[in-house]
Amino acid sequence: MRNLLCILALCSSFRMVAQDMPVLDRRVDVDARQLTLDRALEVLAREGGFKLSYNADAVPTDSLVDLRAERARVRDVLKDLLPGDIVVRSNGDHVILAVDPLTRERHVITGRVLDAGTRRVLANATVVALQRGSATGTDGNGRFTLKLKGVVEDAPLLVGRTGYRDTVVYLGTRTSDLQLMLTPLSRLEKVEPLCVYERCGVEDLGVAKLLVPASSFEQSGNVELGREVPIQFSLWPGMSTNGDAGGALVNQLSFNLLGGYARGVNGLEMGVGVNIDAWHVKGAQFAGVANLVGGRVNGFQFAGGVNHAMRSLQGVQLAGLGNVVWDTLAGVQIAGGANVAKGDMRGTQVAGGVNVALSDIDGAQVAGGANVAVGDVRKAQVAGGLNYGRNVTGAQFAFGANVALGSVGGGQVGFGLNYARDVTGGQVTFGLNVASGTVRGGQVGAVNFAMRCEGAQVGIVNFSDTISGTSFGILSIARRGYHRAELFATDVHPLNLQVRTGTSGFHNILGYSPPVEPNGTWAFRYGFGVEPRIGKGGFLNVELTGEHVNEQAAWVNAVNIVGRFGLFYGRYIGRHLTLSAGASLNDLFSDWTDPETGEFLSTLAPSNTLWDQVDGEVRQQAWIGWRVAAGVRF
Repeated sequence: MRNLLCILALCSSFRMVAQDMPVLDRRVDVDARQLTLDRALEVLAREGGFKLSYNADAVPTDSLVDLRAERARVRDVLKDLLPGDIVVRSNGDHVILAVDPLTRERHVITGRVLDAGTRRVLANATVVALQRGSATGTDGNGRFTLKLKGVVEDAPLLVGRTGYRDTVVYLGTRTSDLQLMLTPLSRLEKVEPLCVYERCGVEDLGVAKLLVPASSFEQSGNVELGREVPIQFSLWPGMSTNGDAGGALVNQLSFNLLGGYARGVNGLEMGVGVNIDAWHVKGAQFAGVANLVGGRVNGFQFAGGVNHAMRSLQGVQLAGLGNVVWDTLAGVQIAGGANVAKGDMRGTQVAGGVNVALSDIDGAQVAGGANVAVGDVRKAQVAGGLNYGRNVTGAQFAFGANVALGSVGGGQVGFGLNYARDVTGGQVTFGLNVASGTVRGGQVGAVNFAMRCEGAQVGIVNFSDTISGTSFGILSIARRGYHRAELFATDVHPLNLQVRTGTSGFHNILGYSPPVEPNGTWAFRYGFGVEPRIGKGGFLNVELTGEHVNEQAAWVNAVNIVGRFGLFYGRYIGRHLTLSAGASLNDLFSDWTDPETGEFLSTLAPSNTLWDQVDGEVRQQAWIGWRVAAGVRF
């Protein structure tokens, strides 16, 4: 216990000695890399146990620095971190950074950038003052001019150019006619750059090629630093307050008149014409004509014409004409014309014309014209003209056509055409419904087709391979449904042929009665019926038919129609043969008369009718008839 107390007392005394030591002579241990200068100063103050004060306008706080010290004095660490024109003073535990008034003079640094091997001049190289926030580019003769304030001795310059190693040079007492050498990168066999996109950078866009000088494009690729500057003004791409090095700098505030070009934006960019950025944009862009970004966009884009992001977008695009995202879209696109998302989409597209998504959509598409999704749609598509997708989890609604190559989970409503492989929720249209697989929920349309229908079909014409519900229409055919051919005799015709097709719950009847003697009576019929089962092997046909009867060899060009409501009991003989018989209520409507005498010519009705009346030019006669039939189920 006594030893522990001694150790604690010794540590306390060491702490007191350290605190009593002058603040600038205190020793610190710290290792941090690529920090902004303001963050590095915070870390140093915490490790040294002192308070720090300085004017942020006088210290380049956004510079990137490495903070490495092992038992080093605070004054030595600050000397390595700060520009030479900063004076360090202390007052107790307080450290004050101030500008030395004697060192605020302006210096003009001039020189040339050369190839270290051939001594040839290098045009369009980039020269950046790392701790000063200044940058420039070389002209066609490799010359550059850089203006700096304060002490320039030992100030670091970063020099870079595509195809050469980046080099850091520390200035000495000489500031003019410098010769800065760059070493070429190792020469490798030329290979095509790996790029999954049709165009890999903003420089590949035709508009950007037209507006931006080639030298500015080279500046953006010279160094990977992407140094930020507080503000820039641009008249035209390449003509800005950032000078020749504008393509290598990231702007916090950017104002472009006719157009502007920069490496990127971290804040706000506004332009009357075109905003062009080689790499990422974080914040907001407003352009009268277009925003063209070669990298990611995290924020908001507004353009009177076009917004174009060549990588992913997280946020909102709003454009008068069109929006384009080449990679993942997480947010919203709204355009008067067209929206295009080439990667996966999590959000919504709203367009007056067309929405196009070349991959999967976890969201919705709404368009006045057409929605096209090459992948799956996990919510819905609504269009004035056409909806197209692979698999749609939700619904499709269109005034024109809906097409889903796979399945639709929430149904299809289209005024012209609905097509899907499988549908849950049904299909409704005034035109054609097609389900090449299974439709669950039924189909309502002029023409309906389904390989398998689990529900009802309601239309003028219905086709299916298999149906578990009922088909209602003028013609309904189910390949594996209800079919029966019948040969029968009635009180009107001794020989009749007819076919039943559809379902037992509702089927269509198509028939023909051939003449059995020269100049004999012949007829054709159409109707529909139902067939409920009665016991084992028994059934009841309830049907309503109408037949046009020609009581001569030639066609009777008049109304001569017999309507029948029949009830016929039958039994199955084996699996396929049937016998049935029953009575019917027959009602004849005829205006077939002798043109000279005006007498009615039809002799179909027997003498003992239920009623016989004439209404205008039509004679109506009703009687009880009979039918005996044999059939084959197939």
